[in-house]
Amino acid sequence: MVMFMANTVTTTKKMNYLKTFLPYLFGNKKGKSLEFSLPDPLPEPLSFEERLMFHAISHSLNPYVQSLNLNSLSEHDVFHLLNFLEFLNQDLQKSIEGKFSREFELLKTATKAHALSKKALQELLDFPVKKLTLFAILNSDRTKPGRIVIRDEHGSFFTKPNGSVWSIPILALSGRGLPFNHSNGCTPMGVFTIDSVMPEANKNYEFGEYRRLIVNFIKPSENEVELMKLLPRDQHGLAWWKQSLVGRVLGRSLLRIHGTGRVNRNFLTPYYPFVPTSGCLATNEASILGLKKARDQRLLLNALMQAQNLPISYENESKIHGLLYVVEFGDNLSALRF
Repeated sequence: MVMFMANTVTTTKKMNYLKTFLPYLFGNKKGKSLEFSLPDPLPEPLSFEERLMFHAISHSLNPYVQSLNLNSLSEHDVFHLLNFLEFLNQDLQKSIEGKFSREFELLKTATKAHALSKKALQELLDFPVKKLTLFAILNSDRTKPGRIVIRDEHGSFFTKPNGSVWSIPILALSGRGLPFNHSNGCTPMGVFTIDSVMPEANKNYEFGEYRRLIVNFIKPSENEVELMKLLPRDQHGLAWWKQSLVGRVLGRSLLRIHGTGRVNRNFLTPYYPFVPTSGCLATNEASILGLKKARDQRLLLNALMQAQNLPISYENESKIHGLLYVVEFGDNLSALRF
């Protein structure tokens, strides 16, 4: 048993411990789960989600939740609490499900969302929005890279000089083994905006050699009418895009499309040579077996400028604006019509 003493363990060490063992709690069991005793009081600052995690690991979640004033919880906190229902006793589970039935149904629907069918994805690819649009078409198995394609504001897909559809591989896998409904989890499926690039290409080890694209949730509106405008009518009742609603309410932020300076030296990983992220979409900037270094983030930025009829330049990167659809697809891309 790993013991923590409140007077000897710093907040930084506690946070490192949290980041290390959060994946174990949610199914990424690459080692043995450890039991530990909580310091009393818990170090500050800790988010509500982090407190729930600590109590779940220490088998003290039931009394902690019973001590809460559920009426005072924000919508953000309610969804975090619902994420931990499985660690509560059945009576408490049923009580919370009943009290927050609307939120519970949305979370349950989003977490059980299926990959798009060929028909549904084709409808999405054909749906006119008159904006620059990226489609991140992911595998249902997030450990395997998907592809990203670009459609211009006139509805034409960006192509290579030979006329074939331009695309690059993309990975949307959490490095902590977490699903979309947790901080640092996999990128949620849904509709997003692309809002320019970061001011500079800094933190190269984490984010690669080139500037990263800024990804934001669609802003909330009554009955999500603004988001509905971006979906074919037949898909208003589908579940896949509701993952982005849950991610937005949970407070997920800082989503980006970026490369990385990290190196994946394990060629046996299904996502090799990619490196999983803290929830972002990752492009490839690796050098495989000593061959020429990939610069897919550079290729993506260039393609987006060209699709907007902008000259390729550092200054014009900041003019990249559009939409991003993140979907899972269970079939071969050759089955689609671009």
